[in-house]
Amino acid sequence: MDLTVVVSAAAAVVAVPVFVVLTARASLGPRWWAPAVLALGFAGWSAYAIAEGGPFGFVREHVGAPWETQIWMDLLLMGATAWWLLQPRLRAAGIRPWPWLAAVLATGSIGMLLLVARLLLVEARTRGPRTGEDAPARVESA
Repeated sequence: MDLTVVVSAAAAVVAVPVFVVLTARASLGPRWWAPAVLALGFAGWSAYAIAEGGPFGFVREHVGAPWETQIWMDLLLMGATAWWLLQPRLRAAGIRPWPWLAAVLATGSIGMLLLVARLLLVEARTRGPRTGEDAPARVESA
């Protein structure tokens, strides 16, 4: 079986349930590690892809046929939207966006995932004890 099929299927089987659990269960605490682990895993796969196809191998995969161009534009629009939506939280957390923009432009979702991990870590450190909806339920003992 082709390695790309196996890795794609494994990523879907692992990533989707992890994100569902992490977004549904605020009681799990700071979740900065999830995007960091995904970034590291994808960086490993990207290193393999670069070794096989060269550093600009992605270009030939995204130009030519209409579907190839559509996928490329979709990825760019999704990345730009994520960047735009993160700006208020980055400012509130005191994170300078411009070095991270360079990382995102150079590495794509690896940089975006690392930025999200950093943002979640900074927010968890500055938030202190959790209160309200995101706090775990307390059980009173007699």
